[in-house]
Amino acid sequence: MSEEINTVKETVDNLADHDEHEHEHNNKVELIRLAVMAVGLILSFFDVLKSITSFDFIALAITIVGGFPMYKEAFENIRERKMTMELSMTIAVIATLFIQQYFTGAIITFFVQFAELLEHLTVSRGRRVIEKLIALLPNQATIRRGDKEVDIKVAELAPDEIIIIKPGTKIPVDGQVLKGNSFVDESSITGESLSVEKTETSKVFAGTINQNGVLEVRASRIGKDTMFGKIIDIIEQAEKSKAPIQRVADKLAGRLVYLAFGGAIITYLITHDIVSAIAALIVAGACGVAAGTPLAVLAGVGRTAKEGIIVKGGIYLEQLSKVDTIVFDKTGTLTFGNPEVMEIKNFNGISKNEVLELAACAEQHSEHPLAEAIMRKAKGQNLNYESYGTIEYLPGLGMICKQRNQNEILVGNQALMKRKSIPVDSEVTNYVNERKHKGETTILISSANKIAGAISIADKLRNEAKHAVQEIKQMGCCVLLLSGDANETAKAIGEILQVDEVIGEMLPHQKLEKIKELNAAGKKVAMVGDGINDAPALVEASVGIAMGAGTEIALESADMALTTNNLLKIPEALRISKQVMNVIMFNFWGTVIVDSIGIGLAMSGYLSPLVAALIHVTSELGFILNSARLFGNKKISSQTFILSS
Repeated sequence: MSEEINTVKETVDNLADHDEHEHEHNNKVELIRLAVMAVGLILSFFDVLKSITSFDFIALAITIVGGFPMYKEAFENIRERKMTMELSMTIAVIATLFIQQYFTGAIITFFVQFAELLEHLTVSRGRRVIEKLIALLPNQATIRRGDKEVDIKVAELAPDEIIIIKPGTKIPVDGQVLKGNSFVDESSITGESLSVEKTETSKVFAGTINQNGVLEVRASRIGKDTMFGKIIDIIEQAEKSKAPIQRVADKLAGRLVYLAFGGAIITYLITHDIVSAIAALIVAGACGVAAGTPLAVLAGVGRTAKEGIIVKGGIYLEQLSKVDTIVFDKTGTLTFGNPEVMEIKNFNGISKNEVLELAACAEQHSEHPLAEAIMRKAKGQNLNYESYGTIEYLPGLGMICKQRNQNEILVGNQALMKRKSIPVDSEVTNYVNERKHKGETTILISSANKIAGAISIADKLRNEAKHAVQEIKQMGCCVLLLSGDANETAKAIGEILQVDEVIGEMLPHQKLEKIKELNAAGKKVAMVGDGINDAPALVEASVGIAMGAGTEIALESADMALTTNNLLKIPEALRISKQVMNVIMFNFWGTVIVDSIGIGLAMSGYLSPLVAALIHVTSELGFILNSARLFGNKKISSQTFILSS
């Protein structure tokens, strides 16, 4: 595995460095080209050389030299028999040269090159997902050989090795616990917010973190065969299987190219006037779409950036506008990812504060996640709890605490109460079941051989979660919840949020399969998640959206990232994406209408090439301004360019 990891890592590094240098070089060249063109346009506008030569050399030079990249790409498109934006622009520029509208040709050329540069700045430079995933695996492992403990490289591990997992270290293999008990953070694999208790015979996974006790684990799967290794493989495959999407501007401009050619040919056949045919060709250019489309996309990226939503490429705004299904992870996405005390219930005449004090006395030195929630609650209420005399932890059951006055406090589940012969009546049982139905874990507290109370704990829903889901549904999207939590817990959350479908107990590959299933059914899917376990599904979805406090892997895997954890940003991103596409389509159909009217006038002999050029430039400016209004009154954040390129 080590050699495979190093090979992948070196390959990713080399490709990323090469791409980054190439992008930076190309962008610098384009910036210089645009700066020279801008100066030339100013000089041409003020007729600097016409007083000497009566000929606009500057505008002609800008058109011919400045537009060379566009002409080159147009020529390649002709060879490949493709109708694209570059070909459409080239035709429009050549038409302006025919009627000696050099300044107009220069303006069109400048706009095209400027739009291309902006588009390049919004394209991702590549995501190093696999490299960062691999970095989460430990390099060394401690194994037991005979009576000795030996440190070896993870690459040298073999199946059936006995591995010693110390507190705070990452588990390097999938295996089974032979000895010891501890709590393991499995959020990197299952997405479960609460650490999982591990005792003898429990299964553990590579890439998870042992929190406190020492575990001895027999390795069953190593390297690429582990669950963690499969996640890496899944991301590689998902990246390869994602088909490229043709730019919207190319598709729309391509159709307008046919219209321009057709209009010019029909005009010539009707009028037998080459000048009218040229006028029809000029007026029917696709400049409004060609220049307005990337500007609309850029405005959309800027708007989302101001809203705290980082879009890694304009294409994802197009994708998001078509989304009809949004899939949410639960832990850390719809919830905070930290267990909290939801309710304290008192029984047998004992006050709620006394219940919490008893629980805090027993749990004050425990490292269990539920105990931490209890202690946060007790400290938040400034309660005074006694120091205990003795304490005993029973794995899978709870705590037995003896106070200095010899009173015994039990804090745990119903099985602990039964084992210690503490009577649990129907009122207590009904309460436990009621809270369980709500997706909460209930801890019972007994004192003086009777139930004193119960504390229900859950991973709390974000305050805006329900509102966000409602807004998304009102926009016509279906909402699904996929979670690594138990089915009952996931369904309880789903009922509160009123989502359309809930599936619990899902591992990463199962989430991925669900996304594939939705894709195969013709759905346009957006996936929202925060953990490593969400990364494969984020990559496979049409649009992957990572939460702001999520892992770096989730942020790298996603196409969009929230800089905050406000779920209301997701419907806002949907709205912006739809606005962007509405503007683009308005520009398209507006251009079709203007072109059709212009061709009609040319056919009737009422349109000269000069007026055609004026209509062309005026309509182009109008559609560009229509795109620019998406920027709003506020300045675009500089983060737009840095984080989305």
